[in-house]
Amino acid sequence: MEDRLVELTGIPDAAIQEHELEFLLDDDYIVPEAIFLYSDEVLAFKKAQDEVYEMFKEELQTIVKRGDFQFLGFPNQMIDLIIQSVKKDQMHLLGRFDFSGGINDLPIKLLEFNADMPTLLPESITIQNGFNALLEGLPYSELSNRLEVAFNWLSIAEPNREKMILGTSFGHEEDIANLDLLLHAAANEGFETLYADLPAVQFARNEGVFIQGDDESYYKFDYLLKLIPWEFICFEEPDLLADLHNLILNDLLYVLNPAYTMVYQSKAFLVRLAEKYKSNYLLKSTLDPKTFRGMPYVKKAVFGRLGENITIFDSRGQIAEQTDGDLDMSHSIYQEFATLYKDSCGEYYQPGMYNINGKAAGISFRRAEKMIIDNDCQFIPHFVAD
Repeated sequence: MEDRLVELTGIPDAAIQEHELEFLLDDDYIVPEAIFLYSDEVLAFKKAQDEVYEMFKEELQTIVKRGDFQFLGFPNQMIDLIIQSVKKDQMHLLGRFDFSGGINDLPIKLLEFNADMPTLLPESITIQNGFNALLEGLPYSELSNRLEVAFNWLSIAEPNREKMILGTSFGHEEDIANLDLLLHAAANEGFETLYADLPAVQFARNEGVFIQGDDESYYKFDYLLKLIPWEFICFEEPDLLADLHNLILNDLLYVLNPAYTMVYQSKAFLVRLAEKYKSNYLLKSTLDPKTFRGMPYVKKAVFGRLGENITIFDSRGQIAEQTDGDLDMSHSIYQEFATLYKDSCGEYYQPGMYNINGKAAGISFRRAEKMIIDNDCQFIPHFVAD
């Protein structure tokens, strides 16, 4: 099996410092190595994401049309927001499909869809661009251009809204760095943008979303760009959900990503897809581990993130690998085990395919010494070989 690892002469220190991304240098997260793809492999990843995303959209429409939300376990206010966001065809700004395989003839399989505002943008844009001068070819990355096109589309699709976007998160530096790139793309398309941590945002029912300025004036925003998971709002912050329910249904606020991305984010949706669609990209996914007797499989939380609380079982049903976490495991799915590409040093690679406004937009890679790619992984730049 061909080894795709390439040693580099260094890392892009200047780009890291210029964009104040020094926190990414912790724990050897950025290393002087790269992986290369062939152009036909890039095309195969794009084909996979196109086919899978069409299935996601088709099944979402079916769920809304039939009112078939029971299997998701969402409260009624969240269901109202999902229906509204689908009927208004609100823009899915950014998602990322995490796949396995795709290299050296390993089959491409969908592990999960980070549909509700994924991260890794500083690495996939800024750090990758910094590495490009050291690589033997160009990466597959259209992220910056496609983000600007998406915000331009949004301004045309919503001509009656003020072009003011508020970005918000819990205030972690990596979240702010991700939002900075998104807000920068919006600003390039004529939006006025501002960032504020969530506690500083005022949600006024029947009025809108506001930020108090230094002059004690209040500034209203028609768009909210959140890096706060919908499931957190839905299950942990009922007051915020109630505020958003009022504001969105009264057309006083447009939230990115829209509410329907919570359906895509749910691993229960993967079970539904596996039951209904025949696709080489979908892994068998069920609610019953007995389905996988005599074969390896994986247990995941319905709303899992960051590689937490994942267990890989071998064909004898014994634990082969496991990660800790604080997720609610009372709602879990079981998924067929999929093989990641492994280099000659024994490290595993997980490709992520970004989706911007419904279209493939770029690839990023994370790497780890174990099969479960979690927060202890490394970011690895890539390039496309001739």
